[in-house]
Amino acid sequence: MPITAGEFDSVVGEWKEWQSSPWGQLLYSISQLNIQRHLNIRPIRILDVGGGNGTNSIYFAKQGHIVTWLDYSEAMFSEAKQAAEREGVTGQITFYQADAGSARDLFRDQQFDLILCHLMIEFVPEPREVLKGICELIAPNGFLSLVDTNRYSEVYQKVFQTQDLGAALDKIETTEYFHPWFKRNTPLYSSVEMINYLQTQGCKLIGDYGILCVCGYLPNEPKYEVEYFNRLEKLERKLTDTYPYKLLARFYQVIVRKQ
Repeated sequence: MPITAGEFDSVVGEWKEWQSSPWGQLLYSISQLNIQRHLNIRPIRILDVGGGNGTNSIYFAKQGHIVTWLDYSEAMFSEAKQAAEREGVTGQITFYQADAGSARDLFRDQQFDLILCHLMIEFVPEPREVLKGICELIAPNGFLSLVDTNRYSEVYQKVFQTQDLGAALDKIETTEYFHPWFKRNTPLYSSVEMINYLQTQGCKLIGDYGILCVCGYLPNEPKYEVEYFNRLEKLERKLTDTYPYKLLARFYQVIVRKQ
């Protein structure tokens, strides 16, 4: 059963707490770094699908880009607009409250140079159909960045963070994750699955990254220490595109270019 907008409304507090955690901060900084590798300095048109409380939209708007934010949660809509006002970028962000599956119809006459699908594909019904519609909105030679939880990370997290070897054994063939916020399973995908599907939609792989390559498996307490966090971030920046470490990251990031 798909996660409803109302359910997301009810977990805004948990979402913001996760974002402010060291691992949440690293996910944003590393994924943004990876996108910057493929952008030039000219202003571009960006669509942020499942934009949440606007963190990515605001980051790119402050760089001078024109951003369209899309999310179906009323609470996230309110949070994103307030955050944009605080950061002085409301003139560069257009807000649409709607579900990801409606993107193709909403923006039928528009194209975007960069589309973000970060931490949202596991929450939508018919994810491949949603991605198909989104790919139609990518401008020629434009990009799509997809970030989500790496299916294969579940075993490592159970082994190293909870030291529950029995649970790790059970997760070896898993294709689902029990989400504690919503109290039910959500699907997990691998980067290879996403790459293969996006290639069928006329997209070429240009970036295959891992995010939280080691952070996702370390004890959490030291991550709040400034010196430790700085060293951890330096390590994560190096590992994000380094084989084979990127394959075992907690999250994958796939960046494709529209042919």
